[in-house]
Amino acid sequence: MSRASRLSRYVAVMFPPGSHLPQALVLFAATYFSLQALAGVEPLRLGWSAAPAAASVVIALLLVRLYDDVRDAPSDVLLGRAGDPRYVARPTVTGLVSIPEVRWLVAALSLAVAMLNIVWGGPRTRIAALLGFAITWLAFRWFFLPISGWKAISLATLARKSLTILVVGYVVAVFVDEWGPSRLSRWAWLLVSAPCFEAAAWEVSRKIRAPGDETDYGTYSKVLGPRSAATLAVCFVGLSLICLLPVARAAGLGWAYPAALLGAAFVVAVACARFIWRPSRERANLRPYAELFGAVANGGLAAALCFRHGITFR
Repeated sequence: MSRASRLSRYVAVMFPPGSHLPQALVLFAATYFSLQALAGVEPLRLGWSAAPAAASVVIALLLVRLYDDVRDAPSDVLLGRAGDPRYVARPTVTGLVSIPEVRWLVAALSLAVAMLNIVWGGPRTRIAALLGFAITWLAFRWFFLPISGWKAISLATLARKSLTILVVGYVVAVFVDEWGPSRLSRWAWLLVSAPCFEAAAWEVSRKIRAPGDETDYGTYSKVLGPRSAATLAVCFVGLSLICLLPVARAAGLGWAYPAALLGAAFVVAVACARFIWRPSRERANLRPYAELFGAVANGGLAAALCFRHGITFR
């Protein structure tokens, strides 16, 4: 099997396009359309000029996950060989791909994003892309330092939040290049912050285990305790909610989107409360609830904006 075929299978297994692609595009659309609505643009506009930016967001989010996979590969192999069912079938554990090949994929995708922005990006967009690459590279180089315990957990959360800021900040740069800095709303900082808290909620929720299910893998429940870790996930969802509700009001949205957002946050809170009350293996699976909130937060926002303000393609 050729390298390209093996890497394609690796991406399909670890980062299924059916979920990764919509999530990235919805994040771009929610941010891009929100900035327009907050600037008073009506109807919302979407043209071919946005295509390179949307592609860059898709690739950038994939790159973050690839960097993460490279960083975790040694521990993943150990856990897989120990029989952990969450890791035994991973391509880097089974030998389908090697870490040097994943690094080659990272380099190829990085070059693709660089070319997209050099050829089609505006001056602020190019700066944002370059800055994003530099900080991402430094962040994951930093991760290779032998840090353990509480510091490792804290740095993981901080890095994920920071890298999400870079991706959303890139979309802000695209908007400013297109519409000018004077059209940037004072609510933009809340819009940029919300996905960071969503990413943090996802990060915490996927690393929570019941007390009897902990392994050598670093989890928030191991460091903070299972109940405190679940509480932290709820807090991040609440912070995202606090950011998005004022943005929705400023963008002129009605009651439907805030109601859906509150409902999704309530579902997360109930799931976490059940785990806090009685931790178990089944109740520890909080990741789907965090992903539901993220889907409503971004997908619901993009849909509500298009419904309220309309959209034209140019």
